[in-house]
This record gives sequence, structure tokens and C-alpha cells, in this order.
Amino acid sequence: MKPEVKIIDTLCYIPTEEVILDLIVSLPPQMAPYLRDVFGPRIAPLFGMEAEELYQIKTTLGQAEMRKKLAPRIKPLAMPVERFIEQLDMMGVEKAIIFNLDEETPSGLKGLPNDYYADLVNRYPEKFIGIAGIDPLKGMDAVREVRRCYDIGLRGVAMRPFMFGIPPSHRKMYPVYTACVELDMPIWFHLSVNYSSLNMEVERPIYLDIVAQDFPELKMIAGHGGWPWISEMVAVAWRNPNIYMDFASYMPKYFPRPGSGWEPLIHYGNSVLQDRILFGSTWLFMGLSIRELADQVLDLPLKPAVHQKWLYSNAAALFNIGQD
Repeated sequence: MKPEVKIIDTLCYIPTEEVILDLIVSLPPQMAPYLRDVFGPRIAPLFGMEAEELYQIKTTLGQAEMRKKLAPRIKPLAMPVERFIEQLDMMGVEKAIIFNLDEETPSGLKGLPNDYYADLVNRYPEKFIGIAGIDPLKGMDAVREVRRCYDIGLRGVAMRPFMFGIPPSHRKMYPVYTACVELDMPIWFHLSVNYSSLNMEVERPIYLDIVAQDFPELKMIAGHGGWPWISEMVAVAWRNPNIYMDFASYMPKYFPRPGSGWEPLIHYGNSVLQDRILFGSTWLFMGLSIRELADQVLDLPLKPAVHQKWLYSNAAALFNIGQD
């Protein structure tokens, strides 16, 4: 039996009907292959269809038609917020960091507004912390949105550089960083392989090193751990104390496997980087619960105290949890 642990999930999907529908309907067309090749094989059967059918719906129907066709099918996976909170409590999840994305400029699609997530945070502040989706290609409107989101209760920013076609060190990102530093809002970057039609080179960890030198006060989270550039990611994080790493969307049980590429995370995350590794689940597309993924962390060859740091303490320090 696994020991009782406290968990903070730093990258958590909230499974309301609105969110699940939005994740598919507003998925950028550049990312449609995910529904056929990556997460589709896990979630399409829950909708009573094959991954190829879900992919065809995404690539042939407009947003309104897609909503009409999928809305009745998502109910088996969806649940009210109150029921999800009960599940979080049962799994030992003290806080869940819920997040939004805004990729309207490159995708042409407008998804759920940041206000939706702010409303959940304000209704359930004991359980949720919210991260705003920001589109840096919107220029000063992006900066205004960062400030507005802080005012309505969100406490972080999320961006996927590959969707915008620019690295984190690009000048169009810098106004957003300035606002984040002023408001003490951590910024989460997708920093890993992607299976879209877009370039993945813009997400190499070395670009965060450039940002860290220009913004030493900016708290940054390298989402998805920087795989497959783990050694580079570890070097960048070791050199810059304002950089954290999560490993969301990957199965922790594979990290120690020789040849996985994750071996440096186990070694350095158990020593010099032990205070900057975060647990994120993205459980909705993983086929496992948050607790099952956390249990895989507990099976990793880490010092007992480091298990708790990865699962809880590091995130608590980063997001100022329990310090009021």
C-alpha cells in the first residue's frame, strides 16, 4: 500500500462538459493529429467512436456542427465541479492548478475565456488555482489581459511557443514577461515534442536560458520536462534558480527505464534540482487518475523526502500555498 501523501497537481484538467467540449472544438487545426494519433485512441472510445472518426469530425466540421455532434457524447467523461472536488479530496489532492490557453491568432479559433476559469477559482478557492491562457501575438492586448486576469483572480500564465511559431526568447514574448514579474505570476511553457504540423525546435530548453538571464525574477515552468532535450533542460534549470520543471503528459513509471531519455531527471531531480520538480497530471488524456499517476512517482527511485517535494512541497512554495 502506498503511503498517504499530499498532492498538488500543477497541470490539471477540470472535466466539466464545457471544458471537455472546448478542448476538442477549440483545438487548433494544426493539432488535429493529436485526436487520431496521440490522445484520441484513449478518449475517443469514451465518446463511443474510434479515433479516426473523432479526427474526421475535427477536420471536416465547423465549430457549431462539431459542438452539436459531440455534446451528447462527452457526458460519460464529464462531471459537475462539485463531484470532481470530491474525487480530488479522496485522492489526497489538496490543490489543483487549472489552466486555459489562448491561441486565437494562429488557430483562428476562440475558446473558453479566462473568465470561465477565474469563476471556478473564485467559487472554490480552497481547491483551485487558475492559470490564464495568453496569446503573445496580440501585443499590448496580451499584456492588458495578463493584468485583467490577475484582477479577476488568476495567478499564472500559460503559453505553447510552438503554436505561435516563436521561441520563448522572442521579443514578442517580453512584454508579457514584464507584466508577470510585476504581478508575481509564474508562466508555464509547453516545452517538449509536439505532434502537430508545426515546428518543435522553438521549444528547446536553451531558449529559457536566454529568458532567465533577461528576467531573473520571472518564475518559469518548463512544461512536459523539456523531453526529448532532458540533459539540456537539466543544465538550464540547474544554472537558473527561477526555472521549474513539470513532467505532465508522461508516465513516471518509464522515467528510470534505460534509454528513455528521462534518466537525468531522476538523477538531478533527486539532488541539485529536488526543489524545482513539479507534479502535473493532465490526467484527462492519460487514461489514469491523478492518484494513479502520483503513485507512479512514489515508485521512482527517489529519497523519501524528495517524493513529497515533487508531489507537493515544491508547488506549494512556487504558488505560495499555505503561506497566507
